[in-house]
Amino acid sequence: MLEKTAASLEPCGFYRVVPGAAQSFRSTRQLRTTFWRHGAADLELTTAWQSLMHGTSDPVIGESAEENNDSALGASAFLLDFLYPTGAATLLRQLTSVTPARGRSNGFPYGQNSSKLGTRLYTPSLSRRQDRQPKTEATSEQGPRDQDDNPLADQAGGEHVDQSQTAGMVQTPDQRSDSESYKKPIQSNSDVAELTDTTRSDDHGHDHTEALEKLLDTDDPESADSIWNHYKALDASSQPAYMERVLLSLSKRKRLTDLWKISELFHQIPSSAWTDEIFVAGVAAERNLQNADVALKVFVEGLGLERLDNTSLVDALDLLLSSALRSSTATSLKELWAHYPAMAQRWDFEGITSQLTDVAAVPGLVDKALEFESCGRPALVEPDGTGPSQEAIDTLQRLLVRRALTSCAMSHVIPLLNVSKDHLAFEEFLQSVSFPGGVIPEEKRRLGMAVYRLYRDLPESQPSHAALHSVFYASRSLRLPSSEMHAIAELLWKDWHTFHTNPSSSAFRSYMTFYASEGETDKVYDMWKEWIKLYSDDPEQNLLEAGDTFTYLLQVHAVRGEAQEVQRIFNFVAQKFHLEPNGVHWNILLNAYAKARDYEAVVSTFDKVLSVGMADSVSYGTMMQMAADRGDLAFTIELYQQALSSGVRVDQAILCSLVEAYCQNDYFGAAEDMCVRASKKGFATIRSWNILLHHHALRRDLAAMNQILVSMADLNIPYDPNTYVQLLTGLSLCRQSHHALALLTTALKDKIFKVTHDHFHIVMGALIRTGEPAVVQRLHKLMQDCGFSSTSESLFKLVQSLSQWRQLPPEQRSRHTPKEWLHQTLHAFADIYGLNDADAALQEVPDNRSRPGKLLEKKTENVHFSAMIFMFTEGRDFYGARQLIDLYRHTFRSRGKSNEALPISMLTSVMRMDMHEKQYDQVKMSWDVLVELARKEGQSVNRQSEAPEISPRYRYILSPGLEVMQEVLLAERDVIGLQRLFRQVRLAGFEIDSKNWNHHIQALATLGEHRAAFVWCEKVLMPNWMGWNVARQRQNVKNQIPLELRQKGNNPRHLRPVTKTLYHLVRSYIELGEQSSFSPEAASTAEKIEQQCPQVMRAIKSMQRVQTNFEYDIYDRVEF
Repeated sequence: MLEKTAASLEPCGFYRVVPGAAQSFRSTRQLRTTFWRHGAADLELTTAWQSLMHGTSDPVIGESAEENNDSALGASAFLLDFLYPTGAATLLRQLTSVTPARGRSNGFPYGQNSSKLGTRLYTPSLSRRQDRQPKTEATSEQGPRDQDDNPLADQAGGEHVDQSQTAGMVQTPDQRSDSESYKKPIQSNSDVAELTDTTRSDDHGHDHTEALEKLLDTDDPESADSIWNHYKALDASSQPAYMERVLLSLSKRKRLTDLWKISELFHQIPSSAWTDEIFVAGVAAERNLQNADVALKVFVEGLGLERLDNTSLVDALDLLLSSALRSSTATSLKELWAHYPAMAQRWDFEGITSQLTDVAAVPGLVDKALEFESCGRPALVEPDGTGPSQEAIDTLQRLLVRRALTSCAMSHVIPLLNVSKDHLAFEEFLQSVSFPGGVIPEEKRRLGMAVYRLYRDLPESQPSHAALHSVFYASRSLRLPSSEMHAIAELLWKDWHTFHTNPSSSAFRSYMTFYASEGETDKVYDMWKEWIKLYSDDPEQNLLEAGDTFTYLLQVHAVRGEAQEVQRIFNFVAQKFHLEPNGVHWNILLNAYAKARDYEAVVSTFDKVLSVGMADSVSYGTMMQMAADRGDLAFTIELYQQALSSGVRVDQAILCSLVEAYCQNDYFGAAEDMCVRASKKGFATIRSWNILLHHHALRRDLAAMNQILVSMADLNIPYDPNTYVQLLTGLSLCRQSHHALALLTTALKDKIFKVTHDHFHIVMGALIRTGEPAVVQRLHKLMQDCGFSSTSESLFKLVQSLSQWRQLPPEQRSRHTPKEWLHQTLHAFADIYGLNDADAALQEVPDNRSRPGKLLEKKTENVHFSAMIFMFTEGRDFYGARQLIDLYRHTFRSRGKSNEALPISMLTSVMRMDMHEKQYDQVKMSWDVLVELARKEGQSVNRQSEAPEISPRYRYILSPGLEVMQEVLLAERDVIGLQRLFRQVRLAGFEIDSKNWNHHIQALATLGEHRAAFVWCEKVLMPNWMGWNVARQRQNVKNQIPLELRQKGNNPRHLRPVTKTLYHLVRSYIELGEQSSFSPEAASTAEKIEQQCPQVMRAIKSMQRVQTNFEYDIYDRVEF
């Protein structure tokens, strides 16, 4: 069967194995049946396997071996040779003599069973003497078959087969004159004549030389057989000139079938002529031929040759050591390591670890390294104590540990390092935990710090510059909590001074960059002064001309939003040192004004950057981000077009700015289309998609969020932790707190995404929104149990849960009185900012927020204090609320500026507190300040419009204050002032949310402005009214409106009437009806309302009483 399979690989020889058919088959089923109807002759493999093993036992094969009649195969050393096209043809010619297809004997008709053949045509035991016998009468008289008798034509459906194409595929015995003809594969039809003529004339030798020269210049792996055949066709005097080139060419192709050829050539080259490449190729060939003793002998001989480079010797050691480690016994390893002294004289073993790539790929290397002390070391030492020295064995152990660290699991790293306590192994691992421009697994980066702590505590350890840098960069890339990262930075900076006395200049730059990004002014200035003192006189540093000398001072103030200080340093450098600001300095100045929210200064600075020709993608990205963040779409598009015309490359910041601007203006279709088109071009990032998700979440549109996620999946955009932040935000705002909690707990259990503090904060906020304080407290404990430290935000959520003490379980609620709960809340909140510490309370914070735009910011402390003031105001603890205001002024306002205006969120809470204390004049004064500052700082930069506009981001900024003002005017029953208030807000360019519209209509109805109340409700609110829930229940209609519509109803910007508003209008309509009997004016008003407000009237007339106290409170218990 094996012989027939091999024979079938020969072109035009398949029909000799499969019995012919009496007729051609066109059916697939018939063809398959015919294929399996052949018989299998007896197997005869004795001579075949001897032929296939040719070249593996004796590395030196001479001419006599090729003439050996007992070996029928001289073209291959391995069973896989037939997989190569030329090798397959050579294999078949060696195995048998084949009659050409066009001259097939009529004595082998179709349909004859192959098992009945008297003489088997395909047998590896056929000797070459039979091939060299004269032609038999049968073969000499054979002629070409007619086309009708050609089996190929018959099986091809009658198509003619070109006989010239099949002529060169096989050879008859009479066409081969000697053994060399068997070794030459036929490359094309033009080679037939040359290869059948085996005379070694000068002309033919010249042809082989030219062909060999061409083939040696190519890298085609299929040309290896041709190279060998042409080389062997050269005469004995020409072969030495090409011997080395042929050897190197064959070794580069890395074919298993060429190993015995490389070995044959290598042993013909004297050691005095060995080069580095030839030496490695020879060792590799003997190693792969499993001639371990010969390979070791060659390696030892190479150790004594001074001209061989150490690199080639180490490469050879890598091959031999990996082979010895793969062996089931320690014999090879023991024999190799016996030459350790000679190897140690040639190179330093400490510096060759990275070259041992073959050793690193040994299966089970980690286990061998871990068990070396118990298994490997005893196996290398003889019972009588002889064997490699202790130093040699220790060196081998260190090599194994270092190589195992490159491929082991993270759980094996520390055990491996503890095996040898090798300083270099620690160094190599620590330097691998961060790689500029590369992607290092987070687990490995986290492990780096643990390994470093072990390393620094080892005796005589001295972490190198590279190790200290690597650990620092790996820690920064993890985005650890600020306190944890500061602790690591402090430890590493201390070690710089401990192990190296003075940190390197690059270390100063790295740490100043870190502390500048954190806004640590004192740290940056102290390091900067030390850096200048140490390296200002170093000619290699030349700090004065370095472009980053003053960058760190500028950056630390820019991060803190201290734009004026950045401007001062910027001007000082130019005037004092006469240095022209570079592009980085301009961008820092631009970013400083952006951080300060000084829109006008950002625009003017950007114009200066353009004028000096320093604008780049960072400049345009900073300017566009600020414009987009405010929602100035026209200005953002103008900047984008300007950047394109200037040849600026569009980067992530520019793309995200465009998406943000479209979303701020509710052009979600355009924003999504931009993300899709950019993703198809391979340009969009996950950040742009997250922006889109964020704005859909703010609008409570879960259906749109789901569609975005589907699009991301279709475009193979991966989710990141921020994607899940947006999903949790959407669920939280839609009051689906339990769905958000389920998603978070599933992530913690199944690791579907990396959970961060932000995810816990959002879910805790969702639970507070739905009034579940007990669950908030349990979730905070879960966060701590999962290894997350408490943050100011999580502690504040706990404080908010304490303020909801009425929703706590009865046994927990009864522990304190309402006033005690409030005081406990205040103390817990004070602990967050350290205000209970007397010394900390007396410290003043520098004024780093005295800048334009401060009232519009939503800083953490602003939100926290405003929420606490609101809690105490609702609890009517005005004294506690005043205390909080004083604490805020003292903590976040510097001396002399304590009377400065508060942020807008806090100012609104103060207005509410003054309203409850009936200090209406104070409320109106705060309102005037609020409107003026909001108009000034929220103004849009729209160069295409002459009239001032409010940026879309700030159009609803007055909504909380407007609500307080309406309650004040309602209490004063000032209907004219109420209408003037709304007119003032709308004319200033601000928008009014749904809650304020409902309050306004309720107030108008209460104050007797019936027609205005009805008209505004009809015009503004009723288009989004979905009908009465009670009516749907009683009329057997689907009880719930679509989920997406109900979720949109929670959006403050989705204008719709609430039940209370319609109740007030019902009461107004009743009052008009009662007055119509004696007041023509009331009757006329009622008639106009019915004509102008059909939707409101339909809602009033279809309303059904539910007899609740809420209704009675509005209707004053009147019947209708």
